[in-house]
Amino acid sequence: CTPATLLILDEPTNHLDIPSKEALEQALQAFDGTVICVSHDRFFLKKVATRIVEIKDSDVKDFEGDYTSYLSKDAKAAKRDTKREEKRVKAERDATKAKSKMSKAEKMKLKKEKAKSFNQGGGGKKKGSKNSGRWN
Repeated sequence: CTPATLLILDEPTNHLDIPSKEALEQALQAFDGTVICVSHDRFFLKKVATRIVEIKDSDVKDFEGDYTSYLSKDAKAAKRDTKREEKRVKAERDATKAKSKMSKAEKMKLKKEKAKSFNQGGGGKKKGSKNSGRWN
């Protein structure tokens, strides 16, 4: 049995947590064969790619080097990447602002509603009714 020399991966980082992504990156960096990987995870590509092949509109462009060198050679891709990163940062900032703008009254109201639903028990049984007949 001969070891594998070619891996084909389609979005390998989808649904992986950070430690799993790091383990995958290390495994691919140590792999002696060829890896063909399709991914939208730019950070992952920066870690593992040594060559980028762009296929777009029946046109194939081959870029030697990692993802960062690909961006430096392809101005359109660099612009796209910058816009995506700006959108991501703005979305994170907006989410943080929305959360921090919640008034103290709104926070207290949510806290009371949560406590009320917790105290109602959800299942319809009162606390302690499970074993109440055992001790009488």
